[in-house]
Amino acid sequence: MDILFGHLTTPSQGFSLAFRILGVVIMCAGLALLGRRNEVGWWLAVGSFALQIPAAFFQISASVPVSPAGLLLYLAASWIAPLVGVGAALYGLAWFRKAPLARPLVRDVALRRFRPADVVAPLAVAVVFAVAYLLPPLALSFGLGGSGGLDRFPVVPVLAAGLLTGLLPAGLAGLAVRSRWAWLPIAGSSVASLGGVALAAQGSVLIFLFMAQAALAVFGFRGWGSLRREAQLRPGS
Repeated sequence: MDILFGHLTTPSQGFSLAFRILGVVIMCAGLALLGRRNEVGWWLAVGSFALQIPAAFFQISASVPVSPAGLLLYLAASWIAPLVGVGAALYGLAWFRKAPLARPLVRDVALRRFRPADVVAPLAVAVVFAVAYLLPPLALSFGLGGSGGLDRFPVVPVLAAGLLTGLLPAGLAGLAVRSRWAWLPIAGSSVASLGGVALAAQGSVLIFLFMAQAALAVFGFRGWGSLRREAQLRPGS
């Protein structure tokens, strides 16, 4: 059991892990559909990020010696990063729907030529996500140890982990504006998440799911490559 899911000490951690696993499964399905330009993939991405909220809620055991105010602060902060992801997915859906329909729910996406300015919005999403990712453990550390806990808090490693994780919503923001390269940060985020799970010994189920997520991003990158050639051959494109 530990090999599959990692070491779980409380039922709440089991619920948290279940929501996290379900969220990654849904994201895998969403990426598979986005690779085929199906707009349902954006709704699945919204659901995947939304499931991170109850996952964070159940991650903290009732036995953790933190004040009610500290716990409320942690829970409030834990909403921010998932909502950044939800916002990125809804942004993608809004822009995706501007493309004409090729068939029901499938859009005729014409890729844009790469411009350096196209990196700005995805990079901003990744940075905002990283800061939001930092807030819940920072709030928990303050609740447990006060200002002394903050002095020992590893800001840089947590911020770096948040930035790598934030490459997923950043990539979705790039896909929203029809940029094929945006699949690459999604793959990078998946590999980083895979490494984090392996280092934390959180179970092989999540490892294989993040492997699948990275593979789907690679397939999406390859699949959208044909759109570039089709767009170039289309009259008036």
